[in-house]
Amino acid sequence: MSDAEWLAATGSLDFQTLKNAYASGRLTPSDVVNAIYDRIEARGEDHVWIYLVPREQALAAARKLEAEGHVEKPLWGIPFSIKDCNDVVGLPTTNALKEGSYVAETSGQAVTRLFDSGAILIGKTNMDQFGIGLVGMRTPYGACSSVFNEDYISGGSSSGSGVSVAAGLSSFSIANDAAGSGRVPAGFNNIVGIKPTPGIISNACVSGGGCVKTIETLSVFSLTVEDGMAVMRIIAGYDPGYPFSKQEADEVPLEIVPPPPSFRFGIPAGDALRFFGDKEAERLFDEAVARLTAMGGEAVPVDFAAFEETQRILYDGPWISERALSLAKTLAEHGDAIHPVTRSILENSGQYSALDTFRAIHRIAELKCAIRPVWDDIAVLLVPTSPTIYKKSEILDDPIALNAKLGIYTNFVNLMGLCGVAVPNGFRADGLPSGVTLLGPSYMEAKVAGFAADFHRRTGLGLGMNLNAYPVYESDDVHAAGRREIAVVGAHLSNMALNHEILERGGIFRRTAKTAPQYRLFALADTVPEKPGMQRDPGFSGPGIDVEIWSLPLEGFADFVERIPQPLGIGKIELADGTHVSGFLCESAALAGAREITGYGGWRSFKAAEG
Repeated sequence: MSDAEWLAATGSLDFQTLKNAYASGRLTPSDVVNAIYDRIEARGEDHVWIYLVPREQALAAARKLEAEGHVEKPLWGIPFSIKDCNDVVGLPTTNALKEGSYVAETSGQAVTRLFDSGAILIGKTNMDQFGIGLVGMRTPYGACSSVFNEDYISGGSSSGSGVSVAAGLSSFSIANDAAGSGRVPAGFNNIVGIKPTPGIISNACVSGGGCVKTIETLSVFSLTVEDGMAVMRIIAGYDPGYPFSKQEADEVPLEIVPPPPSFRFGIPAGDALRFFGDKEAERLFDEAVARLTAMGGEAVPVDFAAFEETQRILYDGPWISERALSLAKTLAEHGDAIHPVTRSILENSGQYSALDTFRAIHRIAELKCAIRPVWDDIAVLLVPTSPTIYKKSEILDDPIALNAKLGIYTNFVNLMGLCGVAVPNGFRADGLPSGVTLLGPSYMEAKVAGFAADFHRRTGLGLGMNLNAYPVYESDDVHAAGRREIAVVGAHLSNMALNHEILERGGIFRRTAKTAPQYRLFALADTVPEKPGMQRDPGFSGPGIDVEIWSLPLEGFADFVERIPQPLGIGKIELADGTHVSGFLCESAALAGAREITGYGGWRSFKAAEG
């Protein structure tokens, strides 16, 4: 089978696979575009698209890229889709209301950057009308299904976006998320959903109809966390022309930071962990907790009262009125054409007074204040992406209540200014996928993405509907110009007292290791409190000392070394595998009379034994 035939059948559209094929000359962007349109035709009416770019138009974009050559465009030849509530100049926007269709005159900063980066648009995707819903059923264009079972919902409101990635019709999709729309479809379709901190991506492309400007954000669906974060690095940034864009956006780090070898993670405590009788969802979440624990984590039950109250405020409070603000004219002009469930929600959205609004704003501020100590104790918060999944028929019978249940782990996130990454977690006995979401405070995208990427890899799951193998990404060269490795042995270990000195200088955890057997470790309580001293003794053969290898940018490395107090210093340390790395050593004079703790095998074990 040729590469083009493989791609046309079940080949993966993840970034690394496409980039490798392009670099080798085995495939061209035109080959990929043709394969995608063949797949779309083979699927028939799957209700994914509201507007499909004509094949010849997409091919023209591909041929233009081929003629220009690969000229430093990070998304060169990468196909994408976009949720229909986002404007693309020259294309229709409907918000899933045919009668409200218009042709967009601008695209906004984020979308423009995608085209400038070489991405190829396939089409605009189906959605819950005006983005109101988590089910993918509230649309006149027909309801998408989970790619694993036609009887089950795809999740919404970014339904078509999620399915387009899972089904191999696009490499990534630009969606939107106010209450979970960029996460729930990820859980129902075995893909990744990245929901950034509100304000770090400009919403200038989002149609005025239905946008919740104060909390909504663009989001990204992809097959892997690495791919989604690659898109994030392109579209994120301050937009001086958009009033809800945050100036901090240009400073938010978006390079994935690998998780440390030990950490604490939160899970909802007690009755807050609800699955509404879905034993399979409960089983898979237990497996997720075990997987994070195996990564070095310690599960910490978190009082969920503040989170639960916040999620109730989103749709049981005045924030729904923000949609009414932009949709009042549409409701008046096209009320009869609006989906009946959506119309009933909008008709009741104007009941809140200014007093109600300010009361809710003040309460949200209090709740955000209440959860700040949580983040001092945990690295990430782990929640189910949704508590269960429903059949389409079940949603039709009870559209409001079941939709509300799907949002119990998503509705609070944007109101609290959090960021999150939804990743696959496993498959139920009935063959349906289930996902989890890792959450963190504002601007912690890189950190949360590191946990999510490691977690996803450890599941061993294939990607999307076709379960393609997880790609091997080009690893960062930590010895390249600009970075140096250092082995730490004491209080600079992860989650210990001085680890912040490494993190503040751009440190990235790489791996745990053990020294060669000729090293001894001593407690320096009298000279350097809370630090050990390590020394090489050529005639000694011990257990080896546990160390962590961190990578620092050159400037940070130099500053870190400059601040090391005597009697400590930096020298070359031999590791158990025979390699050498710069690391902490201690002057011999300081070890006279010091307590030897070599037998513990490392500083962390010594501290644990000492209590």
